[in-house]
Amino acid sequence: MSRNRLPFARAVFTPRYHVENLPTGSTIIDVSSYAPEPYCTLSPMWVHGDIPVPGMTGTTSDTVEGVWQGLKVIRGEIAPRYFHGHGAKRGGKPSGHRFGKKLLGIVEARRLIYIPTYEWMLTHCIASELLEGMIETALSGVTQYIHDVGDSGDINDANQPLAHAAVLVQYINRMCLTRNTRSRDD
Repeated sequence: MSRNRLPFARAVFTPRYHVENLPTGSTIIDVSSYAPEPYCTLSPMWVHGDIPVPGMTGTTSDTVEGVWQGLKVIRGEIAPRYFHGHGAKRGGKPSGHRFGKKLLGIVEARRLIYIPTYEWMLTHCIASELLEGMIETALSGVTQYIHDVGDSGDINDANQPLAHAAVLVQYINRMCLTRNTRSRDD
């Protein structure tokens, strides 16, 4: 095997409106809240419960989206009511996200709040056989094209919402790399 070739097929984030352009027979996985079960459970809108709110020790949210929307600072205030119930979007122009006593910009908030919260959900709330199946599929050499309703997988693009499918893809690829590194070390 070539030294540049990975021993697994990388999962690929696919913007929603590019899905129809994928080759026939591709493994395409919708992880939006509109997807069939169990894939809809990967949506940040899905109610899992007891998700820790970063920067607020002892506080939990029912959804990842609740954390994200509840910590938005709009007119100087966060909205903890978003920590309860189904994930919902919050109106208004945010000045940032609250992280403890600090006000974060969008990119820093994605790094310190959204991604860790979404990955916490993956690790603690998602059925292990669902993620394990996606990881095993990648390890078997099958490329999975993963999408939600978003078009931006660029964490640094502050002008576009970050698609959670892109975060999931990074997680799956990292888990595959970790497994391969461990198996080579054994």
